[in-house]
Amino acid sequence: MSAISPNDWKLDGSGGMTDKQRRMLNAVYGDLAAQLSWHGNRLSKYDWRHMVAGTILGWRMMPAIDRGEGAQGFIMLGGSSLKLSRSQAAEAITALLQFGDHPDAQGLSAKRVHWSNVVLLGLGFNPKDFAEAA
Repeated sequence: MSAISPNDWKLDGSGGMTDKQRRMLNAVYGDLAAQLSWHGNRLSKYDWRHMVAGTILGWRMMPAIDRGEGAQGFIMLGGSSLKLSRSQAAEAITALLQFGDHPDAQGLSAKRVHWSNVVLLGLGFNPKDFAEAA
């Protein structure tokens, strides 16, 4: 598996998201899941994936099917983050990086995310440079 560089995920245009964009998004989802709570709730990387799909693609919220026990809550209808275009994936990565660097802008009282080596490489940084500085 080759390293991700900024040129690999900052892609515009049509067509589906690239494998490198998908890897970058998965790494970002994992970092957010491990380090941030969203309004008091710890979300899984899959929850973050759904949040991105709803944010970028727009989702509709509907009551869930009543199985005879009363309504079980709500479901979200819309697209899948796996179906993001290249430009939508780049938009999602950029938005999540901004969010992780400045969680206070979304009203969260949390420290900025300490990005994993995969994300740092994707941003064009050498993680070893950060280890030496610590």
